[in-house]
Amino acid sequence: MNKVLFIVLSLLMLNACSDSGKSPATVNEQPFTQMLVYPKKNPLAPFELSADDKTEFNQASFKGKWNLLFMGFTNCPDICPTTMTDMAHIYNGINSEVQKNFRVVFLSVDPKRDTLEHMDEYLNFFHKDFIGITGKTEEIDKLVYSLGGIYVIGNEDENYYSVDHTARIFIVSPQGERYGMIRSDVMRTKDWTLLIEELNELGKTTG
Repeated sequence: MNKVLFIVLSLLMLNACSDSGKSPATVNEQPFTQMLVYPKKNPLAPFELSADDKTEFNQASFKGKWNLLFMGFTNCPDICPTTMTDMAHIYNGINSEVQKNFRVVFLSVDPKRDTLEHMDEYLNFFHKDFIGITGKTEEIDKLVYSLGGIYVIGNEDENYYSVDHTARIFIVSPQGERYGMIRSDVMRTKDWTLLIEELNELGKTTG
């Protein structure tokens, strides 16, 4: 897909899914207060990536568990390590019987620098259960676009470059569908008591 077109379409999708202004559904229709749930659950587009344990990871790999997905890159100096640290606190707060129904996924949009081995080491710093995935750019784009995210890589000719990316935690259902996202204002508060309660409720079933 033309990169400019990809960015424009992604921005439009981000605007449609934004948690500022109108929610994806009205307040009364929202089943949770700490998460935004999409009114329509669309399946993810097919993609082929690799996990940090060197196994194949595709759209079917999301099935069977609730998935909390964050996209970023391991050289990120601030938002990525902060978010993954926060995710570890939230994940550890989930009831142990329910926790087995959740999967935390880190999607690297910087495959040039983020090898599977490096991602495995990076994520183990936050939690041993966290999964890292990456692969060819065109396959990454399929998943990012399907989620409604966006990323832009800086000048790769420089010794160090940064990556601008969507900084939200997407929720993918056990059926492999876009379910929603954790509200960005909730993540900023650092008070996740109610969020953990709602995740405990969400994770009671994977059917």
